[in-house]
Order: sequence, then C-alpha cells, then structure tokens
Amino acid sequence: MKEIDFYPEICVKFKNYLDSYFPEGTEISYAYNKTLPQLVDDIEKELNCKSDLSEKYIPKLKLDILFGIKQTDSDAISFVLLEVKHLNQLGLAEYSQLVGYLQVAKEIKLGVLFIVLKPKSTSPLSNDFYEIIRTNNLPMEWKVILDKNKDSKDFKAGISYYVPNNGIEWIDTKELNGISSFGELTKLLKSS
Repeated sequence: MKEIDFYPEICVKFKNYLDSYFPEGTEISYAYNKTLPQLVDDIEKELNCKSDLSEKYIPKLKLDILFGIKQTDSDAISFVLLEVKHLNQLGLAEYSQLVGYLQVAKEIKLGVLFIVLKPKSTSPLSNDFYEIIRTNNLPMEWKVILDKNKDSKDFKAGISYYVPNNGIEWIDTKELNGISSFGELTKLLKSS
C-alpha cells in the first residue's frame, strides 16, 4: 500500500478526534491529494464560507491533507496541514518537508507530520531524529520574517503516528513547544 491509500482513513479518524474536542456546531472539513488552492476551495465550498486565504496568493503546492475548522462563533476558517508518510520510521528529512510547506504556504500556521507505521516498525522515529527531539534541538514553534517590512508569521508543528486499524498517537514534544495532543491542537485552533 502507498501512503495515499491511507488518506481517507486518516481523514475520518483525525476528524473524529477533533470533533470530540470541539463544541457542537463546529464544522470540520478536509480535502486531500490536490494543490493547496484546490484544497482550500474544496473546504470553503463544504463549509460554505470564504477564508482569508481566498484573498491572498496561494502557492500551488501539492499537499497530502488539509483540514478546515469553522467554529460556531466565527465565520473564519482555521487550517491544519497534515504531511503523511508511510514508512518504518520518520527522520529529519520528512520533518523538514512539513516545515518547508508551512513556510511557503505562509497562512497555514499549524502542521502535523503524520506517519502511518508499516508492519514490524519498532519505533515511529529514527534513532537520529529521536535524539534530536530528546535533546531539545528541533524547532517546533518558530517565527519567520517574510519581507523588508518585517512582516512575520508564527508556525507550530507536531508529530503523530497511526498504526492502521488503531488510534492516533502523538510524539511528546512539549519541551520543544510542539503540539503533543489533540487537546493542544484544539486550543491552538480555538485561539486562531
């Protein structure tokens, strides 16, 4: 199986977890395996609401999964990007891809590196990547200055993993100011 084969299952499970943390009336939509403008358009149509992204340039990045959340007391849509990998273990290269996508997309401030573990995987993280996290040497919350006017954007990331036909687990990155649970992700979305 390829990682794309897991997208529908991941979307349903991730949405179900998010639903359990938001109050009734919150609308959650997702789209996958398209360019960012197409993903945003699909989510806006399903939520029957235009996002702030519609008024800005959206790079044509081909992305795995994008979630849109419209809370009951708001007409705004908050977005979360999921970069999915189907591997034995994650390494720094996979995390760097998520970071790059967030920085190029600019307006999507939250991202999750999501690994679907292959059978016989011993750990979701490679030894080197685990060491980088354990020694608090991985930026998981950062600010980027975008231009001469000192316009800046804040970003935050997390790492989660999934064993097919089981639940979603998070890598503990609290010491790195990373997202380490659905509760933390929900708080960030509620405040955005």
